[in-house]
Amino acid sequence: MILETERLYLRQLEINDALRMSEYRDKKEVAQYQSWTHYSLDDALRRIKQCQLIKSYNQPKTDYHLAIVLKNNNILIGDLFVEIINKKVFVLGYTLDSQYWSYGYATEIVNAFISYMKDTYQFKKVICYAYADNVRSIKLLKRLGFMKFDESYYYNDVGYIKKIR
Repeated sequence: MILETERLYLRQLEINDALRMSEYRDKKEVAQYQSWTHYSLDDALRRIKQCQLIKSYNQPKTDYHLAIVLKNNNILIGDLFVEIINKKVFVLGYTLDSQYWSYGYATEIVNAFISYMKDTYQFKKVICYAYADNVRSIKLLKRLGFMKFDESYYYNDVGYIKKIR
């Protein structure tokens, strides 16, 4: 386990997470705010195998996913995407099963992970991107103190940055 919050814990993805990961990532309402339109079991297996090769969570020019799990019943409800830009800055993304939206889980795990990265590896900034029409995600980022710094008309997304104190 990497970290634990009141209701969740974060851990490495495991091969037996692949079916569950492909189920929630393949939902239309989830995929509409992501870079894919379909997410197969093979997609999940391939990504999990890549992530299992990662030995350090702070190595520049690496990216990985981590499993977001409900503590009370051990159900995989989503995942975090992390891309390490350099020793001071990382990009963070999050995908939750739509069944678990609007319960504060994303806020809880994003906030905890940012603190973990600051305390464990001394990161100074975190960047998140959201599609311009992803109102829930943008509200979450603003609530957590992120500031808009960029817009991409090509990808129709908005970049947000937060200095970690």
